[in-house]
Amino acid sequence: MTKSQNLKFNAIENTDAIVGIDIAKNVHWAGIILPNGKEIKKSFSFHNNRKGFESLVETVKNVLTMLNFKKAIIGMEPTGHYWKSCARYLKKIEWIKVVTVNPFHVKNAKEFDDNSQTKNDKKDCMTIARLIKDARFFEPYLPEGIWADLRNLSNTRAELVRKQNAVKCRLVAIIDEYFPEYAKVFKNVLSRTSEEILKECPFPEDIKSIGKEELLKHIKKTVKRGYSKKQVETIYELANESIGTMEGTEGAKFQLNMYIEEAKLLEKQIKMTEQELESQLKETGFYESLTSIQGIGIVSAATFVGEVGDINRFDSYEQIRRYAGLNLVENSSGNHKGKTTISKRGRSLLRSILYRMAFTMVSKNKEIKELYKYLTTRKENQLKKKQAIVAIIGKILQIIYAVVTKNEEYKATRVFTQERLEQLKVA
Repeated sequence: MTKSQNLKFNAIENTDAIVGIDIAKNVHWAGIILPNGKEIKKSFSFHNNRKGFESLVETVKNVLTMLNFKKAIIGMEPTGHYWKSCARYLKKIEWIKVVTVNPFHVKNAKEFDDNSQTKNDKKDCMTIARLIKDARFFEPYLPEGIWADLRNLSNTRAELVRKQNAVKCRLVAIIDEYFPEYAKVFKNVLSRTSEEILKECPFPEDIKSIGKEELLKHIKKTVKRGYSKKQVETIYELANESIGTMEGTEGAKFQLNMYIEEAKLLEKQIKMTEQELESQLKETGFYESLTSIQGIGIVSAATFVGEVGDINRFDSYEQIRRYAGLNLVENSSGNHKGKTTISKRGRSLLRSILYRMAFTMVSKNKEIKELYKYLTTRKENQLKKKQAIVAIIGKILQIIYAVVTKNEEYKATRVFTQERLEQLKVA
């Protein structure tokens, strides 16, 4: 049993009622047990609205009064978004402690009762309650105020970027079918010059029809600066040699225009979101400290804070590492020592932004660049590239935690010892 689990056991008192809730869109199910696991009330349903929440609280309060108990521990799975309203409502009540359980644990634990993984709301709420009884729960972080705003904004940007990438993929798919040679000239199909060509004459027959001189004239007029005459000439030459499909071109052109407009709208929305992220980040008081770290930009910093919330709520940077699911775990059995990997039991967006930070800082931050080089080239315990990146992330989190909690700007000497700096040859 882990130290953390022992602490959770100690948090459950003999005068606590344990309530498990199976969350659904419209109707939730709840079950109540004693700390010893005895069922004291059969599973009951309540609606996902204020009246339903009030009825749940009243039912639990009546049970506490009957048993002469002091408080209740109420838990649920943090899946989807329907759980949040219920959790936030219950957290406001002084005698209720709100916790969450891992959906993976619920799935596995269900089989212990009746050897079946069949979904059953009445059964699942009791399974959740028993997991809480066994101290297999977590205290959820529900951001408030500016921390909630930043999380919403960072999630919004991530979703917009996913949509933008999907639109670009659709654009490329059409171009690959009708003008497969196009990619030899334009790696970015949404560059200014490429966009004008796709809108004016996207396919080989269109380009041949307009002619090289007229195409150059059009690009010069619309793009004005930054276009390459050689690119335009090459596109014309490739059009005359193209093996692209010639059927359904009008419909494909319509699709192209729709996707180009959608991509432009998404780009605008992303920029607007990033501006708002910067504005909100400044309100946290972390702006100067985070952006002083070479290699961490405004968007990365804001997304990081949006995922983590108030950094001061963590006792160490290692806690943030576990929160991201970047803590190391070893898969071993008997005499066999398995590979050490990251747990990935944490917030995926936070992991993603930390990986991006690491790659950027390896390129742009002098100390981190040399540390990465050292980790991948040292004679003893030499790390592979992926292993080194994970180690670098740990160092980045250490740096972030240090500068933010101390409210100071980044200086290499504050996060690296002189011995380490000399070792890295950056002193």
